[in-house]
Amino acid sequence: MGTAGAIGSTIVIPLTQSWGWNIALAMLVIAPLFAMLLWLPQLKKKHQLPVAGEKKAATVAVWRSSLAWQVTMFMGLNAMPFYVAVGWLPVILTGSGLSSAQAGEVHGILQLTTAIPGLILAATLRRLNDQKLAAAGVSLLTAVSFIGILYLPNLAMLWAALLGFGSGASMMLGLTFIGLRTTNAGDAAALSGMAQSIGYLMAAMGPLLLGKVQELSGGWTVPLLMTTAISVAGACTGMAAGRDVHLEPLQQPG
Repeated sequence: MGTAGAIGSTIVIPLTQSWGWNIALAMLVIAPLFAMLLWLPQLKKKHQLPVAGEKKAATVAVWRSSLAWQVTMFMGLNAMPFYVAVGWLPVILTGSGLSSAQAGEVHGILQLTTAIPGLILAATLRRLNDQKLAAAGVSLLTAVSFIGILYLPNLAMLWAALLGFGSGASMMLGLTFIGLRTTNAGDAAALSGMAQSIGYLMAAMGPLLLGKVQELSGGWTVPLLMTTAISVAGACTGMAAGRDVHLEPLQQPG
Protein backbone atom coordinates (compact mmCIF):
# COMPACT_ATOMS: atom_id res chain seq x y z
CA MET A 1 0.00 0.00 0.00
CA GLY A 2 2.78 2.39 0.91
CA THR A 3 4.64 1.63 -2.31
CA ALA A 4 1.54 2.17 -4.44
CA GLY A 5 0.81 5.46 -2.70
CA ALA A 6 4.41 6.56 -3.18
CA ILE A 7 4.25 5.89 -6.92
CA GLY A 8 1.03 7.88 -7.25
CA SER A 9 2.39 10.85 -5.29
CA THR A 10 5.62 10.90 -7.28
CA ILE A 11 4.21 10.70 -10.80
CA VAL A 12 1.05 12.81 -10.55
CA ILE A 13 2.81 16.20 -10.85
CA PRO A 14 4.95 15.25 -13.89
CA LEU A 15 1.83 13.79 -15.53
CA THR A 16 -0.11 16.96 -14.75
CA GLN A 17 2.64 19.15 -16.19
CA SER A 18 2.73 17.08 -19.38
CA TRP A 19 -0.95 16.38 -20.04
CA GLY A 20 -3.01 18.35 -17.53
CA TRP A 21 -4.61 17.41 -14.23
CA ASN A 22 -7.67 15.71 -15.75
CA ILE A 23 -5.60 13.20 -17.73
CA ALA A 24 -3.22 12.71 -14.79
CA LEU A 25 -6.09 11.82 -12.46
CA ALA A 26 -7.63 9.58 -15.11
CA MET A 27 -4.37 7.66 -15.44
CA LEU A 28 -4.29 7.03 -11.69
CA VAL A 29 -7.57 5.14 -12.10
CA ILE A 30 -5.73 2.46 -14.10
CA ALA A 31 -4.33 0.76 -10.98
CA PRO A 32 -7.65 0.16 -9.15
CA LEU A 33 -9.28 -0.92 -12.42
CA PHE A 34 -6.50 -3.45 -12.94
CA ALA A 35 -6.97 -4.72 -9.38
CA MET A 36 -10.71 -5.08 -10.02
CA LEU A 37 -10.07 -7.12 -13.17
CA LEU A 38 -7.77 -9.43 -11.24
CA TRP A 39 -10.45 -9.94 -8.60
CA LEU A 40 -13.41 -10.57 -10.94
CA PRO A 41 -12.67 -14.31 -11.40
CA GLN A 42 -13.01 -14.76 -7.64
CA LEU A 43 -16.65 -13.70 -7.82
CA LYS A 44 -17.48 -16.83 -9.82
CA LYS A 45 -16.08 -19.13 -7.15
CA LYS A 46 -17.94 -20.19 -4.05
CA HIS A 47 -15.70 -20.58 -1.03
CA GLN A 48 -16.97 -22.28 2.10
CA LEU A 49 -14.81 -21.35 5.06
CA PRO A 50 -14.43 -24.07 7.69
CA VAL A 51 -16.12 -23.37 11.00
CA ALA A 52 -13.41 -23.23 13.65
CA GLY A 53 -15.75 -23.81 16.53
CA GLU A 54 -18.15 -21.91 18.67
CA LYS A 55 -17.89 -18.13 18.49
CA LYS A 56 -16.18 -16.79 21.58
CA ALA A 57 -17.80 -13.90 23.40
CA ALA A 58 -15.68 -11.13 24.85
CA THR A 59 -14.77 -11.57 28.50
CA VAL A 60 -13.74 -7.93 28.92
CA ALA A 61 -15.84 -4.75 28.98
CA VAL A 62 -13.46 -2.90 26.70
CA TRP A 63 -15.26 0.43 26.95
CA ARG A 64 -14.61 0.44 30.71
CA SER A 65 -11.03 -0.82 30.49
CA SER A 66 -8.20 1.68 30.98
CA LEU A 67 -5.83 -0.53 29.00
CA ALA A 68 -8.27 -0.67 26.09
CA TRP A 69 -8.47 3.11 26.09
CA GLN A 70 -4.67 3.34 26.17
CA VAL A 71 -4.41 1.14 23.08
CA THR A 72 -7.18 3.13 21.39
CA MET A 73 -5.57 6.49 22.14
CA PHE A 74 -2.19 5.21 20.98
CA MET A 75 -3.73 4.32 17.63
CA GLY A 76 -5.65 7.57 17.27
CA LEU A 77 -2.89 9.92 18.44
CA ASN A 78 -0.40 8.32 16.05
CA ALA A 79 -2.70 7.95 13.06
CA MET A 80 -3.79 11.59 13.27
CA PRO A 81 -0.34 13.11 12.54
CA PHE A 82 0.14 10.72 9.62
CA TYR A 83 -3.19 11.68 8.09
CA VAL A 84 -2.29 15.35 8.57
CA ALA A 85 0.97 14.76 6.73
CA VAL A 86 -0.67 12.83 3.90
CA GLY A 87 -3.26 15.57 3.46
CA TRP A 88 -1.19 18.71 3.96
CA LEU A 89 2.52 17.97 3.47
CA PRO A 90 2.70 19.02 -0.22
CA VAL A 91 0.98 22.33 0.61
CA ILE A 92 3.35 22.90 3.54
CA LEU A 93 6.40 22.16 1.40
CA THR A 94 5.39 24.35 -1.54
CA GLY A 95 4.80 27.14 0.97
CA SER A 96 8.38 26.60 2.19
CA GLY A 97 9.80 27.08 -1.29
CA LEU A 98 9.78 23.63 -2.88
CA SER A 99 8.36 23.15 -6.34
CA SER A 100 5.23 21.08 -6.83
CA ALA A 101 7.28 18.27 -8.37
CA GLN A 102 9.71 18.26 -5.43
CA ALA A 103 6.84 18.26 -2.96
CA GLY A 104 5.31 15.30 -4.79
CA GLU A 105 8.59 13.38 -4.54
CA VAL A 106 8.85 14.07 -0.81
CA HIS A 107 5.23 13.01 -0.38
CA GLY A 108 6.08 9.79 -2.21
CA ILE A 109 9.00 9.11 0.15
CA LEU A 110 6.67 9.65 3.11
CA GLN A 111 4.32 6.94 1.90
CA LEU A 112 7.06 4.58 0.71
CA THR A 113 8.84 4.52 4.07
CA THR A 114 5.65 3.52 5.90
CA ALA A 115 6.23 0.04 4.45
CA ILE A 116 9.69 -0.40 5.97
CA PRO A 117 8.66 -1.09 9.61
CA GLY A 118 6.59 -4.07 8.51
CA LEU A 119 9.73 -5.61 7.02
CA ILE A 120 12.10 -5.14 9.95
CA LEU A 121 10.01 -4.78 13.11
CA ALA A 122 7.23 -7.36 12.87
CA ALA A 123 9.50 -10.31 13.64
CA THR A 124 11.07 -8.66 16.69
CA LEU A 125 8.12 -7.16 18.57
CA ARG A 126 6.91 -10.37 20.17
CA ARG A 127 10.41 -11.17 21.41
CA LEU A 128 10.52 -8.05 23.56
CA ASN A 129 9.56 -8.22 27.22
CA ASP A 130 7.33 -5.22 26.53
CA GLN A 131 6.88 -2.64 23.82
CA LYS A 132 6.98 0.55 25.90
CA LEU A 133 10.22 1.97 24.55
CA ALA A 134 9.44 0.91 20.99
CA ALA A 135 6.02 2.59 21.08
CA ALA A 136 7.32 5.78 22.67
CA GLY A 137 10.34 5.88 20.39
CA VAL A 138 8.47 5.73 17.08
CA SER A 139 5.97 8.34 18.27
CA LEU A 140 8.78 10.69 19.28
CA LEU A 141 10.42 10.08 15.90
CA THR A 142 7.24 11.40 14.31
CA ALA A 143 7.31 14.43 16.62
CA VAL A 144 10.92 15.22 15.70
CA SER A 145 10.03 14.94 12.02
CA PHE A 146 7.34 17.62 12.28
CA ILE A 147 9.76 19.94 14.08
CA GLY A 148 12.25 19.36 11.28
CA ILE A 149 9.66 20.11 8.60
CA LEU A 150 8.82 23.35 10.39
CA TYR A 151 12.32 24.67 11.06
CA LEU A 152 14.55 22.88 8.52
CA PRO A 153 12.39 22.39 5.41
CA ASN A 154 15.49 22.15 3.21
CA LEU A 155 15.93 18.64 4.66
CA ALA A 156 12.36 17.72 3.80
CA MET A 157 13.31 14.38 2.23
CA LEU A 158 14.96 13.26 5.49
CA TRP A 159 12.04 14.39 7.64
CA ALA A 160 9.55 12.70 5.34
CA ALA A 161 11.47 9.43 5.52
CA LEU A 162 11.63 9.56 9.32
CA LEU A 163 7.98 10.55 9.52
CA GLY A 164 6.94 7.69 7.26
CA PHE A 165 8.97 5.19 9.26
CA GLY A 166 7.67 6.45 12.60
CA SER A 167 4.07 6.56 11.44
CA GLY A 168 4.22 3.14 9.80
CA ALA A 169 5.80 1.62 12.90
CA SER A 170 3.29 3.21 15.27
CA MET A 171 0.31 2.05 13.23
CA MET A 172 1.76 -1.45 13.05
CA LEU A 173 2.31 -1.41 16.81
CA GLY A 174 -1.22 -0.24 17.42
CA LEU A 175 -2.64 -3.16 15.47
CA THR A 176 -0.20 -5.56 17.15
CA PHE A 177 -1.32 -4.39 20.59
CA ILE A 178 -4.81 -5.70 19.83
CA GLY A 179 -3.45 -9.24 19.87
CA LEU A 180 -0.78 -8.75 22.51
CA ARG A 181 -3.11 -7.22 25.10
CA THR A 182 -5.85 -9.85 24.81
CA THR A 183 -5.97 -13.56 25.62
CA ASN A 184 -8.77 -14.81 23.36
CA ALA A 185 -10.43 -14.12 20.03
CA GLY A 186 -13.54 -12.56 21.53
CA ASP A 187 -11.59 -9.95 23.48
CA ALA A 188 -9.37 -9.26 20.48
CA ALA A 189 -12.42 -8.64 18.28
CA ALA A 190 -13.96 -6.30 20.86
CA LEU A 191 -10.73 -4.34 21.32
CA SER A 192 -10.20 -4.20 17.56
CA GLY A 193 -13.64 -2.72 16.99
CA MET A 194 -13.13 -0.10 19.68
CA ALA A 195 -9.53 0.86 18.84
CA GLN A 196 -9.94 1.04 15.09
CA SER A 197 -13.30 2.80 15.02
CA ILE A 198 -12.24 5.54 17.44
CA GLY A 199 -8.63 5.62 16.30
CA TYR A 200 -9.40 6.15 12.63
CA LEU A 201 -12.19 8.59 13.43
CA MET A 202 -9.61 10.68 15.28
CA ALA A 203 -7.24 10.30 12.33
CA ALA A 204 -9.86 11.47 9.84
CA MET A 205 -10.56 14.55 11.95
CA GLY A 206 -6.88 15.54 11.99
CA PRO A 207 -6.54 17.13 8.53
CA LEU A 208 -9.82 19.02 8.97
CA LEU A 209 -8.97 20.40 12.40
CA LEU A 210 -5.39 21.31 11.58
CA GLY A 211 -6.49 22.89 8.30
CA LYS A 212 -8.90 25.08 10.23
CA VAL A 213 -6.15 26.02 12.69
CA GLN A 214 -3.94 27.00 9.76
CA GLU A 215 -6.71 29.18 8.38
CA LEU A 216 -7.23 30.91 11.72
CA SER A 217 -3.54 31.35 12.54
CA GLY A 218 -2.48 32.37 9.04
CA GLY A 219 0.43 29.93 8.78
CA TRP A 220 1.67 26.43 9.45
CA THR A 221 3.70 27.08 12.60
CA VAL A 222 0.84 26.58 15.06
CA PRO A 223 -0.64 23.53 13.27
CA LEU A 224 2.75 21.82 13.05
CA LEU A 225 3.50 22.50 16.71
CA MET A 226 0.07 21.12 17.61
CA THR A 227 0.75 18.01 15.52
CA THR A 228 4.08 17.62 17.30
CA ALA A 229 2.29 17.79 20.65
CA ILE A 230 -0.18 15.14 19.47
CA SER A 231 2.75 12.86 18.61
CA VAL A 232 4.28 13.42 22.06
CA ALA A 233 0.91 12.51 23.60
CA GLY A 234 1.01 9.38 21.45
CA ALA A 235 4.39 8.52 22.98
CA CYS A 236 2.92 8.84 26.47
CA THR A 237 0.04 6.51 25.65
CA GLY A 238 2.54 4.15 24.04
CA MET A 239 4.37 3.81 27.35
CA ALA A 240 1.08 2.70 28.90
CA ALA A 241 -0.21 0.53 26.06
CA GLY A 242 3.20 -1.10 25.63
CA ARG A 243 3.26 -2.68 29.09
CA ASP A 244 3.29 -6.46 29.28
CA VAL A 245 -0.26 -6.75 30.64
CA HIS A 246 -3.59 -8.07 29.37
CA LEU A 247 -7.17 -6.92 29.53
CA GLU A 248 -8.74 -8.19 32.72
CA PRO A 249 -11.90 -10.31 32.39
CA LEU A 250 -15.26 -9.21 33.69
CA GLN A 251 -15.92 -9.92 37.32
CA GLN A 252 -18.59 -12.57 37.67
CA PRO A 253 -21.44 -11.63 40.04
CA GLY A 254 -21.63 -13.52 43.31
